[in-house]
Amino acid sequence: TTLSLKPTDYCVDARLAEIAFGDWEGLTYDDVLARDKDILAKRESDNWHFLPPGGESYAQVTLRIRNWYETVGKDTVVAAHGGTARALIAHLALASPQHAAHYSIDQGVVYVFEGNRLARHA
Repeated sequence: TTLSLKPTDYCVDARLAEIAFGDWEGLTYDDVLARDKDILAKRESDNWHFLPPGGESYAQVTLRIRNWYETVGKDTVVAAHGGTARALIAHLALASPQHAAHYSIDQGVVYVFEGNRLARHA
């Protein structure tokens, strides 16, 4: 199955970029744990507002997503990372920010945001 999208029908939008992990960019969880165990513990206590060193929080990502979402005027296909999807889930009030931060977003799955519902298609 294909979407039959012409290259002129799509674009890249920086507002949909994955959450920036700053100094942790490219590191594994174990790397971060070994390097910044105390800082990582703060993330676990409030994942939504936590700022990694030099990075951004889910709350900040949601501001980008909100700005993008307000420009969407028709059915739209988005390919994005899990953090972007979590921010959209919170923005659309499909889950509280604290729950959205831990929402499981699987790779290779299509998520359809429609009205006040989120459908998962594997």
